[in-house]
Amino acid sequence: MSSIRKLAPRTVVLGLLVLGGCQLEHNTPGPEALSSTPVKTDPAMQKRLWNPSAGFYVNDAVLTRPDYTPLQPIALPCILNALTEPVLYLGNLCYVPAGVFFQFPWTMEVNKSLSTPSSYTLMPPLPNGPELEPTY
Repeated sequence: MSSIRKLAPRTVVLGLLVLGGCQLEHNTPGPEALSSTPVKTDPAMQKRLWNPSAGFYVNDAVLTRPDYTPLQPIALPCILNALTEPVLYLGNLCYVPAGVFFQFPWTMEVNKSLSTPSSYTLMPPLPNGPELEPTY
């Protein structure tokens, strides 16, 4: 005969195993340095008579506390994510007690999101689009 006292721990453990692998997928790119390569010029840019103006960038760095999740999932098909995410979750869970000594909770990390290459139009290249050349 099964009593509620025997069934409750099993239900709790099963529920933790099922819910344990749910993890958000972070696809944020890492910080990149601004490029200082010279911009390709055309004859019109060479003949201009005015001084070039400087572009000012806003400091978009954000100070955050450590999140103690060194293992992050990559974009995989759904069936493979279902297999890998519980393993990553358990790895991150085991890292937290030791991670507090590597990344102290009172320290702040700098996260930067904007990275703009040198350009005179600030138009990013289009994905799978033709490379536009200046007309003369």
